[in-house]
Amino acid sequence: MTRRQFVQFTTLVAAGGTAIGSPLLALRDLAAFRDLPPSVWQNARRNGLVMIWPNPPDRLAREAHIAEGEPGEPLVVSGQVFAPDGTTPAPGVTVYAYNTGAEGYYGANRTEYPPRLHGWMLTDRAGRFELHTIRPGRYPGMRVPAHVHFCLWGGGYPAQWVDELRFAGDDYLKPGEKAEPVTRGADGIWHCSFKMVAARETNFR
Repeated sequence: MTRRQFVQFTTLVAAGGTAIGSPLLALRDLAAFRDLPPSVWQNARRNGLVMIWPNPPDRLAREAHIAEGEPGEPLVVSGQVFAPDGTTPAPGVTVYAYNTGAEGYYGANRTEYPPRLHGWMLTDRAGRFELHTIRPGRYPGMRVPAHVHFCLWGGGYPAQWVDELRFAGDDYLKPGEKAEPVTRGADGIWHCSFKMVAARETNFR
């Protein structure tokens, strides 16, 4: 994103509009987001649309490396997306992921958005994908567990958020809050698995 585009982006979010040439307008051009109602775009900051970059590569791969050269502890997430029945693999689904840096900030210069560490994957025939990132930092001054965000679309499913990936053992986890086991290999890389179930309807509001 150029400096000019970033200024347009932040101006758009502050105004709740859709300025020509803004990243949000570009996001509206993606098929999965084209039919979202105006009210969703007006609530772009609250519903997280401002966190979705609008320029996925023309050819998506099963793997994405989003934190090369980034300070922090390397993390590999082995993911799998299922159909609404929870058992049938969902191939051809675009998986968008983002997380904070090691200090707990999403944007450059400790800003809130858009996220620096972000990327896209495409599930294979078994619904699998693999994300290479770092263990995210927790939000400074807030008791929120460290997490990775995921959004899905395509493969017959509308744009939608899925539950955040949280890590077992985080001191900020609340009772009953779902978290995944994470293990560290001899090479210092953390590994965890994460399964998601796609829905037939969008949850953007």
